[in-house]
This record gives sequence, C-alpha cells and structure tokens, in this order.
Amino acid sequence: MSAPPVAPPAVQPDPAPEPAPRARRRRSRRAGRIAVSVLLQVVAMAGIGLLVYPDAADWFARRDHNAEISGYVDNVEQTVSGERGALLDAAYAYNDQLQPGPLTDPYLAQSDPTQSETAVYQAYEQLLSVSGSDAIGTLSYPAVGITLPIYHGTSDETLGRGVGHLYGSSMPVGGPSTHAVLTSHSGLPQAKLFTPLLGAKVGDTFWISVLGEDHYYRVQSTETVLPGETESLAIVPGQDLVTLFTCAPIGVNSHRFMVHAVRIADPPADAEQVIAGDGLTAGFPWWAVWFVGGSLVVAVILFAPPRRKRR
Repeated sequence: MSAPPVAPPAVQPDPAPEPAPRARRRRSRRAGRIAVSVLLQVVAMAGIGLLVYPDAADWFARRDHNAEISGYVDNVEQTVSGERGALLDAAYAYNDQLQPGPLTDPYLAQSDPTQSETAVYQAYEQLLSVSGSDAIGTLSYPAVGITLPIYHGTSDETLGRGVGHLYGSSMPVGGPSTHAVLTSHSGLPQAKLFTPLLGAKVGDTFWISVLGEDHYYRVQSTETVLPGETESLAIVPGQDLVTLFTCAPIGVNSHRFMVHAVRIADPPADAEQVIAGDGLTAGFPWWAVWFVGGSLVVAVILFAPPRRKRR
C-alpha cells in the first residue's frame, strides 16, 4: 500500500516591508541618540580634564624643573675647580661689599625695565653663572616637597619658572653677616612652586646647593606680614641667614609668608641625603590614569548596548 502523497510545506509570505517613513524616523532617532552620547562624552572628558589639569600641569612643570637642576649639576661638574673657586670668591666679595639697606617687596613694586641695563645689575647677573645654565643654584626642602632651581632676580617670568634671588640681598653662598632672600610664586594652576612652603615648620631643615657646595639651614621662625614689611630681611651681624617667602593666603595674596632659617653644620658624610639633580623624576602620572579611566567609564555608560529583558 503506497504512502499518501506528502503535501509541500506551506510557503510563509514575506513580512511586509516596514513603511519607509517609519524606518527613516527610527534611523533619525538612533542618529540623534548617538549625537547626544558623543556630546555628553566630550563634555565629560572636558570636565575630567579640568579636574586633573592642576596635577598634569604640575607634573610637566616638575619635569622641566628636574631637567634644569640636572643640567645645572652636570654643568657644574664639567666646570674646572679653579673656575668654580673664582666664581665663589666673586660671590663672597660681593657679599662683603654689599651695603645693607631696606629691601623692596618684589610683588609690590613695579620692576624698572632699565634696571637690567645698568652695569651694576649686569655684573650681578654674572655672579655664580656657569656656562650652559641660567641657574645659579638649587633649593631642596624635603619636608614640604620643594626642589627647585634658583635664578638671578625676581621678575615675574623668573618667579614662574623657579626660585628668584632678591637683588640687594646676599648671594646664597653662606658666610657670616649674610642674609640671602629667595622667593617664588604660589597658587599657580600650572605649577606648585612655593605653594607647599606654607606648610613649613620650625625645626625643618633645607639646603642650598651652589657650585657643588651644600649649605644647610634650620628654620628658626615663620611669620606672616603685610606687603612691604621687609624689616626682618635685614642682615644680622655675624649670622648666616636665609629667608624663603611667598604670597599668602593662596589665591588672595594679601600678605607675605616668610620662613627664616639659620645656617647649621653639615650632616655627617655618611648620612643618607638626597642629592639635587641625582635621578630626580616627576613621579608617576596618575593624572593620566584618572583621565583615561574616567573617560572609559563614561564611554561604557553612554555607548554600551542596553541589555534585553528576558521574557
């Protein structure tokens, strides 16, 4: 007995094509959502960039400072000892001949553009200068995290790139009856510079390196004074002093914060000490990790496909 004929499978009709206007509206909504997501991503990255900008700018500034310090140390090492001795002797002679008098607050007085053209100031700019570097020394203050090059003068450009030596004060080579005054900006968004100086405490130790010689100082006192009050910057007969100062409070700059220090004996030769310029780094760029990581998190939230609900 033969099997009954098998009926061919029923042919399902093709689904009706989606009306063109509806498809266009769906594509338009999808494109709109993508455009909004891209805009939100850009806004989020800009916001994260603003948050990490101070750390990023300071990281690059520290790289520049460390490169300047390392270059200065290398140039000093390449300078023959006789030339280094002559430069130091000239600085000592300058300090001996310095006429004590009132010093001018560099943040208060308008700088005289013709001052740098005078023979006296040009002679000052030659003191402690080694070939290949604008720096005349380095300042290392580990307790507050300051390691910066020192330059002649207190022009705004100088104070924005490192530590400026106040013209009219003693050269920072030490010796009895000397008082070197060093200053720098604080509160700048692109570099910390002397911002950490406001954390200085009595008893802290820092040192100044000039032409391969290190001079150590201990903080005796700190004070906050009004602009123009420079009486405490005077030379004290027989004492070897250094004052570090900057504007305060941060962002207001209505006062001056001064750190007064006195020379102390050098530490023992076997004492562990950080050498300025020796292997200095700017540290790990955590700001880049925060920027990239934050941007990726926002991208995942905005662009990840939505989960389908289980039926």
